[in-house]
Amino acid sequence: MENVAEKNDLNNYLPIRGKNNTINYGTVAGKVLGLLLGKELNTSKYSPEEFKNACLNELSELQVENDILEHIEKMYFRNNALTKVSPEFLLLGQEEKEAPASKYLSQIFRSFLKTDDQPSELDCKANFIEAIFIKMLQKYLLDPNEKKSAKSRQEQPYLPYMADNFSKDIRFLSGKTEYLLTHFEEFLELYNFLYCSQLALNIRSWTSGEPRSQKMYFILDTEKASQERSHIKSDGFYPMHRSMATVFPILSLLDTINKQAPDECVAPLWQYGDALVSEDYDSEELATQISQYAETFALNRKIKLRTGEYSSTPIDQLRLLVRYALDQFERSRYTEKKSRHEVRDAYLKQFDEHIAKHFVQNRGSAGRVLVLNQDYLLLLTNLTIGANGQLRFQELLKEFQARGVYFDKQSEQALIAFYERVGNVDRMSDSGDAVYVRSTI
Repeated sequence: MENVAEKNDLNNYLPIRGKNNTINYGTVAGKVLGLLLGKELNTSKYSPEEFKNACLNELSELQVENDILEHIEKMYFRNNALTKVSPEFLLLGQEEKEAPASKYLSQIFRSFLKTDDQPSELDCKANFIEAIFIKMLQKYLLDPNEKKSAKSRQEQPYLPYMADNFSKDIRFLSGKTEYLLTHFEEFLELYNFLYCSQLALNIRSWTSGEPRSQKMYFILDTEKASQERSHIKSDGFYPMHRSMATVFPILSLLDTINKQAPDECVAPLWQYGDALVSEDYDSEELATQISQYAETFALNRKIKLRTGEYSSTPIDQLRLLVRYALDQFERSRYTEKKSRHEVRDAYLKQFDEHIAKHFVQNRGSAGRVLVLNQDYLLLLTNLTIGANGQLRFQELLKEFQARGVYFDKQSEQALIAFYERVGNVDRMSDSGDAVYVRSTI
């Protein structure tokens, strides 16, 4: 290992930083849709005014009268009306300058789709006018095979199971274009929260191999929460939130490690753990290198050394290095009179304000709990049912869990009652196994 970085940087795997994390899901939607379609807006040639004039001129050549053209201009080209007409026009959101948090989130979703390179096609039901506008839009789009861009390090998904479900769900949505247009930003916001929460719950288990869905219990926003509901307390908001405090320290260390990797790949920490226990390395030499790096890391950051607490194997020395990455933000472990812990706390605050705000509620004596409102619940239900049309209720719950959403028995009954009110449930008997839930699309 080479020289230890003097400061903590974070470039991958988390969409937020310590401040200024407003996410524009409209611009993220444009980026993600471009990845899905294999198209990107040529921002060097596109201008809103030029595109509008080109569209109106095309209609003018078809003998459309001026007063009708004026009406069309008002109807389609004001207040971002085009982006509400057809999903293709969400690509126009790429023209806007991406805020940092939006850019980081787009990068994460890019890694989710990278293993599934087959472009999707949208089956849009555009009218005569809109079809002309879509045709004109094609002139401003780049084919990714023709685009010349600077090389960037390829990011491996940290949570492969989340990436797989995201890819499956978004491709299902691409076949339901009207639903996609209405719920795309909701979809991205939901996955952003589930990804960050599941990342937090998995981040310290990097020695256990590839991550898997961790228990994270929600209630419906119409339910009452009580301290007696053990799952809500033991596997709900607070364990996830405590785990979130470890994400920045560990990912900033990972960023340093990845920068020293010989190839052009950004790998998750668990892959390094797998390599240390499975590859044919000179164990003693590698352990020495990691040990020296860990000691330098601690000394540079004025962290109290943990002498003799870890064995001399490579995997244990990497455990020590990760421990130092966490120690540097604990006031009892560093010797300088600095407020380093406040940097970690700032990330938690940004997570609460910009990612978790629609999924957490304060419920009195029960404290803060994870909630799903009706809109997100129906969206999640339709995604998990997908092209099946309907699913047995117990299978639906398994699909929820695969995406990081768990419900206790009390919430399961509330779910069935909700579906019955919506009218998309078939109850074959009083047994939960005989309840089928239909898609509402």
